[in-house]
Amino acid sequence: MNTRSELSKALDEAFRAAFLLTGTTECAENAVLDGIAASEVDRIVDEGLLVESVKSAIQRRADDPGQPEQTGLYLPLELRRLFLVAPISRDCFMLRVLLGINVGTCSRILRLGIDEFSEVLCAALQELPRLEAHSETRREMTQM
Repeated sequence: MNTRSELSKALDEAFRAAFLLTGTTECAENAVLDGIAASEVDRIVDEGLLVESVKSAIQRRADDPGQPEQTGLYLPLELRRLFLVAPISRDCFMLRVLLGINVGTCSRILRLGIDEFSEVLCAALQELPRLEAHSETRREMTQM
């Protein structure tokens, strides 16, 4: 694979990750720009751009807790449900499960110990099916 396609792939991956974490294209774009600025040139196609973009997305979200109502509007319903989970649980799930980032890097990004990260991830994994069941029950009640 040539450098141009590797760079394109790294940018796509960083944007998708930032979009999943923030739910808005504007925040995701800005997070990727921050990630580019913070990455070393030779690490952009490695995990460097992804990690820096994810850090920025999480920080941007924390700096603006009043997320717009449109957050995650363009995501499939299954992913929009993630925004019902506490942000730290959502971050753990997205970083580890959806993005496949290793546990050590996840815990560093989120500033959690590895054991604490694992506990929060486990709690998120247990909570998500309950959200699904709750949504199904609500949908059935509104259809009656």
